[in-house]
Amino acid sequence: MKFRMRFMKVYRDLTANFSRSLMMASAIAIGVLSVGSILGAYAVLTREMARNYLGTNPADATLEIKGRGIDQHLVEQVKKADGVGGAERHATILGRMKIGGDWYPMLFFVVDRFDNMTTNRFTRISGAWPPPTGTMLVERTARTVMQSDEGGQVLVKSPHGQLRPLAISGVVHDPGLAPAWQEQEGYGYISLETLHELGESQGFDELRIRLTNHNSSPQEIEKVSRRVAELARSEGYEVEEVQIPPPRRHPHQSQMNAILLLFLVFSFLTLVLSAILVSTSLATVMTRQVREIGVMKTIGASSAQIAGLYFLTQVLLALVAVVVSMPLSRHTAALLIAKISTILNLEIFDPSIPGWVFGVEALAGLLIPLAAAAIPVWRGSRVSVREALDSYGVSTTRFGVGFLDRFISRLSFFFSRGFALALRNIFRQRWRLVMSLGLLAAGGALFMTALNVSKAWDVNLQKIYKYRHYDLEMRLSEPAESRDVISAIQSVRGVSAVEAWQRYPTAFVQDVPYDIVRVYPDKGHGSFVVLGVPRKTNFVDFPLLGGGWLSDSGGNEVVLNHTIRFQAPNLRVGDTVNLSIQGRPTQWKLVGFVEDIGSTGATAYVPAEALANLAGISPDTANMIRVALDDRGSDAVLRKTRDVEDVLGAHAHVSMALPMTLIRNAIAEHMSVLVSALLALSVLMALVGAFGLASTMSMNIMERTRELGVMRAIGATPAVIGRIVVIEGFAISAFSVVLAVAFAVGLSSFLGRLIGNMAFRTPLPLAFSSLGLGLWLLILIVGSAAATAIPARSAGKMTVREALAYL
Repeated sequence: MKFRMRFMKVYRDLTANFSRSLMMASAIAIGVLSVGSILGAYAVLTREMARNYLGTNPADATLEIKGRGIDQHLVEQVKKADGVGGAERHATILGRMKIGGDWYPMLFFVVDRFDNMTTNRFTRISGAWPPPTGTMLVERTARTVMQSDEGGQVLVKSPHGQLRPLAISGVVHDPGLAPAWQEQEGYGYISLETLHELGESQGFDELRIRLTNHNSSPQEIEKVSRRVAELARSEGYEVEEVQIPPPRRHPHQSQMNAILLLFLVFSFLTLVLSAILVSTSLATVMTRQVREIGVMKTIGASSAQIAGLYFLTQVLLALVAVVVSMPLSRHTAALLIAKISTILNLEIFDPSIPGWVFGVEALAGLLIPLAAAAIPVWRGSRVSVREALDSYGVSTTRFGVGFLDRFISRLSFFFSRGFALALRNIFRQRWRLVMSLGLLAAGGALFMTALNVSKAWDVNLQKIYKYRHYDLEMRLSEPAESRDVISAIQSVRGVSAVEAWQRYPTAFVQDVPYDIVRVYPDKGHGSFVVLGVPRKTNFVDFPLLGGGWLSDSGGNEVVLNHTIRFQAPNLRVGDTVNLSIQGRPTQWKLVGFVEDIGSTGATAYVPAEALANLAGISPDTANMIRVALDDRGSDAVLRKTRDVEDVLGAHAHVSMALPMTLIRNAIAEHMSVLVSALLALSVLMALVGAFGLASTMSMNIMERTRELGVMRAIGATPAVIGRIVVIEGFAISAFSVVLAVAFAVGLSSFLGRLIGNMAFRTPLPLAFSSLGLGLWLLILIVGSAAATAIPARSAGKMTVREALAYL
């Protein structure tokens, strides 16, 4: 019987004000939905990324062989080496493709045996297998960049060949590569015979190996790679470079993990905000029912029993929210998985969400709201019988004792009494005010942070143009006479300046006669290059992070960009840096570090004269030309790229043309999903904040019903009462904005460091979005008006008798 009475009490509390209960359950459901969606996506994507990448059998190391091609005999010898579990010969050629009138990079992966691939495998989607001689397979994401599909053809050019059409005989999926549209380049898979038809005479120059122990550390991989390199050298091969990428890690795995963990933190914050909202509402209900609590205590109820009733109310609300949100979270997680898998070029083999995700989702949805409600429920249930029966729904604390109270009282001399009374009402329930301000400030901070980070991202992208005073970079297959190419390009109308640079791959000198680098097979992720800078260049003006820029002396000086600190964190200004360039060990004095937004990897800047002297390069040649244009607009740069290509073709073989707009777009595509999802989460958090404001105002009016009746009895008109209520709502909103801005600055700084280091290897600048502040103010104004309109109208219409009889 007692249990039934307690249950009826909880049931009536939930149904007496159904709209309030619905809002409380909806708030928790929003938080649970965000947690379940992000956690489900995280669980599936981390599992499927590992399955996709490891399913390709990625090589643990790749040996680049200079000179003659690798024969099958060496491959068989390497397979027998201690610690080697497999070996295969490959070749990777950087060519070009012409789409319409524009040129794009084209990576050709030369495969030895399509029917028996043992390393860096890819899967057939459609078309011929293996590709007939004179055709190629293309990676599925490259079709967008190539603007062609199976059965079509693309104009391609290898480094030493002529421009010619190459048919697409099939489509494949290679999860070991980033999407082609993200890198703004094409991916083609061809046989050695097709490579020769394209005009190249080389053979296989890459020996890819896998170790017997698939869980080997980088140190173990390097040890075995050195043994294989010595074996190849003993067979008469010249080993030029050993590439050891991070073992068993997709090139974008760290970025994806960081993005999803960031989203997960935001989703839990959303749930916490929702829980605070519900606990605030529950505390108000207890304040309204304080006399009921006194009656229950009078007939023998203990504080623990009363607390149990309200905890049960919270549990039922949370349970309803969990039951409703869990199926929805499965669908939203599926949408997020589909979006991110497309961006990461993954195939989702098993879309099922692990059971533990739903367990965590349910526990979070139940325990976090209970934890948030613990303090208000415990405080409300411990009220004494006398205090409860004497309560009229407002704080019994004497007003006017503290400094703040006296300050508010004096405001009546400067403002209307209604304004001073509204402020006084706000500070009566100070614990609830703190929770309400915290809820609104947190929601506003997260909303503004999303737009601040988005703006900071755009500011960083603009640094590509701000610190680089050129618009086009032309890379040559072979060094050409600097004077000839500069003269030819200067003849193009619209070209304002031209500089001849040197560009070569490099690595820190090791105790072996070949380089050991941490680059992936695509030659991009993890790369390290040295650039020979012309004396008194006007094309770069990078901000210094330490030390200074190159002097005009042309000595053996080097400036490293910020990315190198992730490969060699112990380097300091004044150190001697030993770099291997063109097979020669060189020594340089480190004079500074610069922030170099736009470089795809680690870069060393050295004087062109010193590079020519130390690396045995002719000082009158260049293999990279940088061009500045009068019109820096995207369309103009693309048009002028074609003109520069035409005149340069008579003097040199162009291997790559890189407009700055192309680099900017490629970097932007890498993180577009992050910015978009961050904005989506901010809208969700803004919704929770608006719920909180509406709940706070409704509950504030409800608990002061008898007081409003007294005001009506002594002559206050409905308009006056409504104005007081509106002022309260807008005052709370105004106070929360100050806190929200302060929180947003700190949170924006934190996320700027996290996202910047992830994308650019340097923190994002702290940027404040006036749009974010303006939108949040608009949300608060609309929310305050909506939250106070109905309660104010109801309070104004209530008769004196109804108000004084209210419990």
